[in-house]
Amino acid sequence: MKNRKPNAEWQNGLQHLLAVIDLCQDYTKSLGPRSSEISGIWSASLFLRSVVAMNAVLVLIKFGLNDDAAIIIRTIFEIELQLGAIKEQPELATQLAQRTEAFRCGRLKAFINAITEGREMPEGITKEAMTERRDRIRAAIKNGPLEKKRTLRYEYQTVYSLLSDIAHVSPMGLAHYLQDDDTTGKLRVNPNGSLLAPEYLMALAATTQLNILDLVASILKDDAPPKTEELRKQIEAIIQRIKAEK
Repeated sequence: MKNRKPNAEWQNGLQHLLAVIDLCQDYTKSLGPRSSEISGIWSASLFLRSVVAMNAVLVLIKFGLNDDAAIIIRTIFEIELQLGAIKEQPELATQLAQRTEAFRCGRLKAFINAITEGREMPEGITKEAMTERRDRIRAAIKNGPLEKKRTLRYEYQTVYSLLSDIAHVSPMGLAHYLQDDDTTGKLRVNPNGSLLAPEYLMALAATTQLNILDLVASILKDDAPPKTEELRKQIEAIIQRIKAEK
């Protein structure tokens, strides 16, 4: 797949994306052993996952795989949503952990049923082992539904929805892979298509990650890194320029 030659705006966006990644990686050094509630542990884990995802976005953008980068950015946005809910209601972290264990329990039950039905399982997976693990998880889970928090409603209904079009290959997300052929008047496949410009994707990833950094620092009661606000203003200026060009 060919990617259009990077212009000055692309290079500028890349430098800001790298700056945000470096800032977050520096902050991870402070996430050593510390006394923390489950909300802090869960939030720190989400933050570390977001940093890994940002590095994936960087690689994909460099190779012109913009739609794949958008799918990873969707994951980063989901992390921001979770952290926003945890900041507002810290006990949600416990419920999230419990719900995760419940899903794991359901997966083990599916394995147990498959073995009972005589389906061939990978070596080392036995009904007895799966049943024991399931029962241990069940014993650790406390009742209590996970309350759905509606934070960042506008962003969820606009940006997240658009990223979901790409992730779930909807007609909207696939439209840019087709274009009119001026010669024949027919549609033809455009292998270099991308729904969102790489400059916008880099700015979106960077600003979302800065929001995550602010949230996790607040939850852990840390001071936000001093460069955060300066980078945020620079990235917001990039987004405004992109919007003005549309």
